[in-house]
Amino acid sequence: MQKLLLSLLIATLLVANETQIYQLDTVSVSASPVHEHNTFESPNQIDIIDGSEKTLKATASLGGILEEFSGVNNIATGPQAGKPVVRGMSNERVKVLSNSSPTDSQTYGIRHILNTDPFIADGIEVVRGAQGVLYGSDALGGVVNVLSPKILSAKEGETKINSEVAGEYHTNNNERMGGAKIQAAQGKLGVNAAVVKRVADNFHTPNADTWEKGDPAIGDKPLFSGELPYTNFETTSALTAFGYTDDWGNIALQHTYWQSFQNYLGHTAAPDFNAVASAGQNLTNNETQLKSELFLDEWILKSALSYTFNQREAATGTPYEDMQAQKEGLIALNKDLYVDIEVKRLDGRLALEHPSIGDFEGEVGIEGFNKDQTLLEGKLAPTATEKGMAVYLFEEADYERWIVQLGTRYDTKNVYAPTDGINTKFVSSGIFDATNNKQYFSGLSGSFGATYSIAPSWNLAGNVARGFRTPSIFELYAGGLHGGVQAYQLGNPELNAESTLGGELSLRYKDEKTKGSLSVYHTMISDYIYLANTGTYTGSLPNMQNEQTDATMQGIEFSIDSYVTDSTNLEGGFELIKGRDTSNDCKLTMMPANNLRLAVHQNVGALGALKNSTFSLDMKYVASQTVAGNHEPFSQYNTMPFGSADTEEYTLWGAGYNADIAMGEQKVQLGIKVTNLLDTQYRDFLDTYKGYALGMGRDISFTLSVPLSL
Repeated sequence: MQKLLLSLLIATLLVANETQIYQLDTVSVSASPVHEHNTFESPNQIDIIDGSEKTLKATASLGGILEEFSGVNNIATGPQAGKPVVRGMSNERVKVLSNSSPTDSQTYGIRHILNTDPFIADGIEVVRGAQGVLYGSDALGGVVNVLSPKILSAKEGETKINSEVAGEYHTNNNERMGGAKIQAAQGKLGVNAAVVKRVADNFHTPNADTWEKGDPAIGDKPLFSGELPYTNFETTSALTAFGYTDDWGNIALQHTYWQSFQNYLGHTAAPDFNAVASAGQNLTNNETQLKSELFLDEWILKSALSYTFNQREAATGTPYEDMQAQKEGLIALNKDLYVDIEVKRLDGRLALEHPSIGDFEGEVGIEGFNKDQTLLEGKLAPTATEKGMAVYLFEEADYERWIVQLGTRYDTKNVYAPTDGINTKFVSSGIFDATNNKQYFSGLSGSFGATYSIAPSWNLAGNVARGFRTPSIFELYAGGLHGGVQAYQLGNPELNAESTLGGELSLRYKDEKTKGSLSVYHTMISDYIYLANTGTYTGSLPNMQNEQTDATMQGIEFSIDSYVTDSTNLEGGFELIKGRDTSNDCKLTMMPANNLRLAVHQNVGALGALKNSTFSLDMKYVASQTVAGNHEPFSQYNTMPFGSADTEEYTLWGAGYNADIAMGEQKVQLGIKVTNLLDTQYRDFLDTYKGYALGMGRDISFTLSVPLSL
């Protein structure tokens, strides 16, 4: 079958007959607050996905939409729940921004999803490496900036309107998506609006023999295959924004709403291991942002204020469809079975961008936040507060062949968990007490980066950075049943703040048809916080506790995007990564496997009414990976009578077709994508279902997007 696919690929390459428009570089908004740079110029390694490319990815998963970038992987739990992993770092070491502002979506759990739908976003940027100078704690591994559509402005008396209506359908899980976006401006006043709805049934793996009670095989067969129960979901997201632009500056107010109902597949204890909803969830996020820029001659005064209200309700052993009906009964039976946590967070930033002082332009700023977490029901994470302040300085000099960036930042943070009220259950369980319920952290971050133009098509970029991350409320004080991951999780009040010192070097090439980069990096991490399987159990569930060690991360990333002919585009890349627990001389937990990806896109011109037709064929190879030891999450599946915590190498093939359909003056975009084309049986090391189920089987997705402008 693979030989047949390669033959078809070669045949496709021979029928090229239409010229492509090359667009190999995009301007980033995340790398510098004072200058715009494309990704080729920036000292940081950056990838951007936007426009039709983002729409045609056809996924609700933020990690899934970004995992094709070298150095970015995905902690997946089904097709909708995907968390980005950047250079081996994940969860609270990768800062996810909402339109360049901090947000709080309670992402401390391995399976906790981010409160965003990629369709709403105008673009998504991934900045690798420690970004603490600009973005503070939690940005050790990098930053993912989910950018909202820009607010338009027009000349006095003129009107601008851009809009898009889109739909998706996925055959594997019967997922349906419908969405609409509009940007409008009447003179200096701009208005944006967007809405998207996704509904999906259970997803399917390739069919395989499954373990049954009495089967002596260990690790040879999955517990579940085919249709996986309790993997359905439905999400809704909406955005409204208003902005005003004038000669004096601009001001914008934006509100984003997101809600997700979802189920997670789990299993009962031995001996039967029957399927069960490990947790149903009802997640809600409301976020309001107010931003402004005031032009003061050559100075710019910037302000940003954001308020987030996030609520997480989860019922252990109960699908979301039954949560509300059974809420009171679950709480009465066992207070661990229903968790209801709400977070209110207020963030503020005031910055002053200054004109040239010598060779440098820059920005000085002050930031602060206040986070109130309230445990309404359950015993997973306590009622607690976090308060933080920071000052920072960022400077940049652009010379003829050099771009130089440097900065420094000082952060402080206070964490307080009361010992009374609903928190008394944590105190009585020995999680924390009056001697360790108050924590104070402070740290200094700094970075120096430069890009040197070796020749018109070649440059060399490098960075050295020190990062700083404080432990979260959950890492310090968790204590309870975490139904979504089928574990009992314990915090550690004795945790220190993490700190990193690392560097990277990138060699880049870009001409009219080709863009490529080769990067190497090495990072030393002090007091690295990791979730360890203690080997003990609460009932049938493993106890997982946060511990610390010293560690290193190092890797090599390569990527290339080249039009080898006017109509043939080749993409590819690989990642080699190694994470080491240097204190215990073993691997780090939850590390991605080495991987390689290749893709060819062949434009064949018009096929009747279908214009700009492009066929694609892609391949992803992932090496085998083993757990770091018995302390790694999910390592228990190496000793169960089914499934596996270690994963074998695998290769997945995919295919696609994109085209434009002319409808008057409008251009409808059609996309068809087949993932796991050969319905290959596989497990991915970062798939949280790997211990008892296979990865997702063949899926055919259909995307239709109708952009409109006036």
